[in-house]
Amino acid sequence: MRFVLLVLCFSWLCSCTTETNTHTLPIVKIEGSEADFFSDSTGIYVVGIGTGTNWQGEKANYFEGRKIQVRFEYIEDGEVKIDQQVGLKVSGGGSRKQAQKSFNIYADEAYGLSYLSHAFFKDLPFSHYRSLRLRVSGQDWRKTHFRDALMHTIVDGLNVDKQAYQPVVLYLNNQYWGIYNLREKFNKSYIRQHHHLDKSIELDLLEQRNNINKGDNQAYLDLLDYIQEHDLKDTEHFNYVDTQLDLENFLDYYCAQIYFANTDWPGNNIKYWKARTESGRWRWFMHDTDLGFARAPLYMHPGGVEHNTLAFNLNDQETNLHNQPWATFLLRHLLKNEAFKVRFKSHFLHLLDTHFETNRVLNIIDSLQQQLEPEMQGHIDRWKVEDSEFYPSKEVWRENIEVLKDFARKRPDIVKEHLQAL
Repeated sequence: MRFVLLVLCFSWLCSCTTETNTHTLPIVKIEGSEADFFSDSTGIYVVGIGTGTNWQGEKANYFEGRKIQVRFEYIEDGEVKIDQQVGLKVSGGGSRKQAQKSFNIYADEAYGLSYLSHAFFKDLPFSHYRSLRLRVSGQDWRKTHFRDALMHTIVDGLNVDKQAYQPVVLYLNNQYWGIYNLREKFNKSYIRQHHHLDKSIELDLLEQRNNINKGDNQAYLDLLDYIQEHDLKDTEHFNYVDTQLDLENFLDYYCAQIYFANTDWPGNNIKYWKARTESGRWRWFMHDTDLGFARAPLYMHPGGVEHNTLAFNLNDQETNLHNQPWATFLLRHLLKNEAFKVRFKSHFLHLLDTHFETNRVLNIIDSLQQQLEPEMQGHIDRWKVEDSEFYPSKEVWRENIEVLKDFARKRPDIVKEHLQAL
């Protein structure tokens, strides 16, 4: 029965496929085995026989995390820039259940080449990538399709590790698959590239509550123990912590997340890293901000333009939200130091009048919207028939973008009021 439905689905797709020469965005073409994508037993894109399990105990093939080999083409200005074999996985958390799914792309010697060699992101000086993400805007998929990219663009120029953004259109096995957000992937290769670190330097990459991604967490646990045992009101104690944390990065990162009203954080979607060098300090990486900018409240997350995300990050009581005491520990203890508190408030107020200033943010929203505008009707036509909650028209899509603009207009003054109580 599923096979029949797939055939019908692809018959429909063939009738509405967009011509590749009509696009205003770069084109990605991915070609792989139909069975690897869509069969019940091995298809990574379908529920299938349910070989993988998510954190809620739901079973589906797309939770398995299996990598398949595919052909990857990148076409820009009508010219094929890349045509090579790569590895591909379905990626994301809850967004894996959406009709349009995200992918991770991997270059590997097993597929013939170690890098994807192209300057995908015009604002970056890099032309070699070990891995990339093709993202569907996560939990924002049914809203604006660029919410996370917006927040990463807003922090451009700040001391924050973020993912570059380039919208593209995707053809999967020659079928139009809609708009995707091409993004950098955060990993050791990203860190070495952006921070000019030699491969001989070991790295510790952590996420969530001290969970190890790469390396180990002992240095971080030692730092937490020190803070727990030493009052940071004391300048000597604070100065030691200053040698362990990149406080400029910390300030920019926390101010941005609080301005964004991101409540799917700090107890979730938090990644941080340190180089094992004498001068290495812990830094934070902007990651998965989809519920910011008034996407929440939803899924039991608080949020919205009025939300006091500063107070949310100062909670010291057990909670079912993402502001558990372990997650708010660092900011709470750093703010015990009066000099840091003054610095935090002053820096935040400066950012609210510069990087987060209303007209600057509105201009960024307009520019991101204009990039997608010529492609959006085809994208809507592709997905609205497969998801009853997807926006049915460009008019509704534009209404969703007005939520971003309303946030940009109101949020700076609201955060300034919250800062007065600090």
